[in-house]
Amino acid sequence: MPLSSPESVKYVLDSTLTSLFKNRKKFLLHPDSDFSRTKRISFQQTMIFPMIASSGNIHTELLDFFGEESLPSASAMIQRREKIDPSAFLELFYQFTSHFPVRKRFRGYRLLACDGSRLNLPYNSSDSDTFIQCIEGRKGINQIHLNSLYDILNDTFVDVELQSVHKMNEKAAFLTLLQRQDQGKNIFIADRGYASFNNFAYCIHNNQLFLIRIPESFAKSLCPSDTKWLEKDLEDADLTLHIGRSKKKQYFQLENYHHIPRGRHYDFLPAGSDMVDCLKLRIIKFPLSEGSFGYMATNLPAYGFSTKTLIELYHRRWGIETAFRHLKYAGNMVHIHSLKKEFLLQEIYAKLTMYNYSSFTAASVEEVINPKTAPKYEYRINHTQLQKTCIRFLRGSVKKIAELISKMMVPVRPGRKFDRNLRRQSADTLAYR
Repeated sequence: MPLSSPESVKYVLDSTLTSLFKNRKKFLLHPDSDFSRTKRISFQQTMIFPMIASSGNIHTELLDFFGEESLPSASAMIQRREKIDPSAFLELFYQFTSHFPVRKRFRGYRLLACDGSRLNLPYNSSDSDTFIQCIEGRKGINQIHLNSLYDILNDTFVDVELQSVHKMNEKAAFLTLLQRQDQGKNIFIADRGYASFNNFAYCIHNNQLFLIRIPESFAKSLCPSDTKWLEKDLEDADLTLHIGRSKKKQYFQLENYHHIPRGRHYDFLPAGSDMVDCLKLRIIKFPLSEGSFGYMATNLPAYGFSTKTLIELYHRRWGIETAFRHLKYAGNMVHIHSLKKEFLLQEIYAKLTMYNYSSFTAASVEEVINPKTAPKYEYRINHTQLQKTCIRFLRGSVKKIAELISKMMVPVRPGRKFDRNLRRQSADTLAYR
């Protein structure tokens, strides 16, 4: 659907919720009786509430959403949410996002960044899936790992995979996310945690393009027979790798042969197999600050993607880190209103939908915004203020949202760097029952 106005984006959200309600047998615990009678809180309102709930307690949030005249009790909202399976919120995320076209591409390709982030949850030592004891003798914490695919140029989350912190496997999550994508013109960009021979092989054998940063030790081990491998400060080389399960001497005579142990995952060679899989990779070494170097593996062709272009593409991956920050703080994912596991999942999926709703709303007015004549900087919408304004728009407290968005433009200053101040954080829990 074309992005013609903020009202059209809201219409898509409303129509998607209506469609889900028509197919409610898939998502309600008791579809024959749940939401069958007209009550103060409708199915649509129950779905929207976790999207727009911010940093206030649940009573304040209900007052802001419903108003004084039709204010329901907190327990009434909890009872309504208990009737809906978390899969309904995930389906809302998928269906709503799929209604809008991919507007921006890089040379015809969609840039999809894959990365993960840990989400802090309310303290619950009885939840073995999320509870971890970081420091002996101190109170533990609850976390869940969020892996996601993010459209860098269009500022939207495309897919998500949640993992227990005890079973966290970014490489497996990357493969799962890839398998759910259409084999279109996509370039998958990921950090070092997602690098593996199995993921490289899956992309190559399924005609998927990728650009993945790899650890230095991994890069140097790819070509064991070349003692001068990667000695230059800038390298762009094509490699042929042979992957096998056998440890027989004749296999190690093959060019760049790598043995995959029995317990290591590789989908294209069963355990005990004598077959050999051939992978063609392009390895890039590039300088970083203070004399250090980065390494990347890709199957993008050299004739269309120079070394400089690949470095630029990888730097664009930082957009997903910024998106996580906006999702957690501007989108209020750090403000948890639940303790039950099902409610936690509802809130996570709902906040992802809210993020995309804000991005689509911004895109609907972006073309009519003219910041200045011949501006000094490129201008972009402040996503923090955007999400807060879109939340108020869904609540009904903001009417002329397009005019407000036009006042949220901030200059883009390329090359600015800031030190990352890492500090321990916990969930800002608002659970009370």
